[in-house]
Amino acid sequence: MELFNRLDPELIEELDTVLGHRADVLAHGIGEGVVLVGTRTGLARRMGDTWRVWGWEEIGSGSWSGEGSTFRWRTVEGERFEARLDEPGRLPELFQERVQASTVVQSTVEAPRGQVQIVGRRSLGHHPTMHWYAVPSGGADLADPRTRELVVAETDRLKTEYF
Repeated sequence: MELFNRLDPELIEELDTVLGHRADVLAHGIGEGVVLVGTRTGLARRMGDTWRVWGWEEIGSGSWSGEGSTFRWRTVEGERFEARLDEPGRLPELFQERVQASTVVQSTVEAPRGQVQIVGRRSLGHHPTMHWYAVPSGGADLADPRTRELVVAETDRLKTEYF
């Protein structure tokens, strides 16, 4: 039960220092040499004595494998991470909820080759800001001038429609 499986207060103090403010911890998972902490605004990983924090809007996707006790996630920039967790707690559910909560809009543009998904994500902090990402697939090339023109036009349209 999560209520009785609280995170070590010293770890919370460390995270507070890294964040520069009090961490609003919602869930955590623990493994050998790793702690993952889900806060209202992001995901934090402690490996050894080093913390790394991602805002939920920076995370593209993730999954939990109960068989392998492995939590994997990918950033919108394409970095991939994984952590073996002996105690995942409620982190997998929180992860999905927070990533979805940060997604404001998604739109797909047909490019000369393939497609480009344009995603508008907002940070979940006290001062939310929008972040826009273009995700090519099916051979779409963001360096192609025609594709770039289509992506910029659709992003501009979405910005006026949603904000």
